[in-house]
Amino acid sequence: MEREGGEVSAREIVAGAFCAVGALFFVIGTTGLLRMPDFFSRLHPSTKCDTLGGCSVLVGMMVYSGWTWEIPRLLVIAGFLLIYSATCGHAMGRSAFLRGMAVWRRAPSSGDGEGVERA
Repeated sequence: MEREGGEVSAREIVAGAFCAVGALFFVIGTTGLLRMPDFFSRLHPSTKCDTLGGCSVLVGMMVYSGWTWEIPRLLVIAGFLLIYSATCGHAMGRSAFLRGMAVWRRAPSSGDGEGVERA
């Protein structure tokens, strides 16, 4: 919300910074999801970065809205995000482990300084 003369308040700058940090966490989590070799390795960056990114965006929204009745609603959403993201990640990992999904391991080095990847 720009004022006359193009002024931006400190509250808007702080809110934008939190939202930018949240977007950065989302990008990092997506990159980790694409680069990791197996399900268990992909589970960690996706749950951690989505939780941090979502909470950062929600904090940015709280700062931007000011002291209104939107803050309790956003806090409830953040609480659900913190609880259920970790819970769902744990449930998916446990289910995959109990079903015998293969865990990625690096094979012993062949002497040339590089290990061979295998599933």
